[in-house]
Amino acid sequence: MKIKSFGIFLLFFSLIFGELFALQPITITGRTDFSKSGTLRFYFYNDLYLQQRVLTALAKIEKDGSFKVQIPVNETQRLFVAFNETYGSFFVEPQKSYQIEIYADTLTLPYIDAELMGKSLYIKLLDTDTSELNRKIRRFDRYYNHFFELYGNYFFKGMSVTFFDSIVNQLFTYCPYDTVAVDFYNIYAKYRYAYIDLLFRSKDKYFLYEKYFNNDYIFYKNDSYMDFFNEFFDNYLYTGTKKFTRQMLFEDINQRADYLKLLDDLGKDPLLINEKIREMVLLKGLGELYQSYEEFSRKNILHILQTMSQTTKFSEHKTMITNLLEYLFYLKPGTIAPDFALKDIYNATVKLSDFKGKYVYLQFFATYSEESIREMVILKSLHDKYKDSVQFISVMLDFEPVKLYHFVTTYKQFDWIFVHLDDNFTFLDDYQAKALPLSVFIDKEGKILEYPAISPTQGLIIRLSSLFPEKANETSIKN
Repeated sequence: MKIKSFGIFLLFFSLIFGELFALQPITITGRTDFSKSGTLRFYFYNDLYLQQRVLTALAKIEKDGSFKVQIPVNETQRLFVAFNETYGSFFVEPQKSYQIEIYADTLTLPYIDAELMGKSLYIKLLDTDTSELNRKIRRFDRYYNHFFELYGNYFFKGMSVTFFDSIVNQLFTYCPYDTVAVDFYNIYAKYRYAYIDLLFRSKDKYFLYEKYFNNDYIFYKNDSYMDFFNEFFDNYLYTGTKKFTRQMLFEDINQRADYLKLLDDLGKDPLLINEKIREMVLLKGLGELYQSYEEFSRKNILHILQTMSQTTKFSEHKTMITNLLEYLFYLKPGTIAPDFALKDIYNATVKLSDFKGKYVYLQFFATYSEESIREMVILKSLHDKYKDSVQFISVMLDFEPVKLYHFVTTYKQFDWIFVHLDDNFTFLDDYQAKALPLSVFIDKEGKILEYPAISPTQGLIIRLSSLFPEKANETSIKN
């Protein structure tokens, strides 16, 4: 009895202190070559299905370009580093410290759409040897990408099994991996090879399932595994199979809205016998149906997802379902617009909540975006006519605040409210402002009316005329 009690004590001790130890923060120290001030932002993905970045830490850049940050990490995953709207990433492991140098293309750092332009921060890890995870993955990716440069076209032209095996074996000589190990690197490599297999054997999904999914592991935090999973089961629910047809899907969703019946029917598919895989495919598929296929009841899909969230046995799935539900509603008409507090050129704070009871048209612009500047010519006329009913606000996304002063004092004819981003990157994340032009129309209750809103150059005048017919009867506006 004493032995049993002592064993329970040891188990309790290891669970409590093991978790605390695992959650000890990693330390990242480093230097930038492009800035002697400002802030670096650090993000993790919320999950690898939606791949939405979530802010986790900030680090001030000192006058000598150095910085230091501590971030809680309990499992290996990709960490994003951002300056302005340019991002880079590397993998971090629990209980480790990292020393890095960050480099950037200074010509594109000022642009809000630098990421869409394909620009990124380059992160150099110092004091690492060839066994370090990032060194191994970067070496693997170099050879892997070169492989596709050499042989990518053959996958579309067709190739023999002999030729396929020979080129894969050739890649394996440069990028070997342990086929039975389940550490992060070997899983990363295995499921990059799995993607090659999928390209070649796309019609033989049973073979691929047996080779890559018929096991007890789901690697939720491994980019390569989840990329392969998402590709393998892309649109799988809607496409249907012999054992689970689209008609069955339609009845289970539209007529029954029964999560357990739907999950049970999916289990008739040999590729979905594994309960974890099946539920993952279901939540992924429901997200696809909600966004892309109008013949399925959105109300019933949301009901099924909410039921899944309450009944799932897997904590990872509960998190993913919660993320998906938030994503499906985010910035959608009728949802509350994120509040903000931004400064004008007089250092006065402008808040969205200040204008409750009045429509708000929020326009994002930058001096390098000619199209967003052209919008203001029409916006001027609309403001003159509808300013009693609509509050027009233009937000400058140039990263230097002084540019707003020069712009407002130069273009005095634009006499509505102008404010500056002023390093409020949470505001950019809240409104997902990643490219210009972009506008948001908000109703009198502070709810999203349109996102993205119709622009001044594409018919905003018609939209306003329908909202305020009494104003539309006044002197017409010439575009």
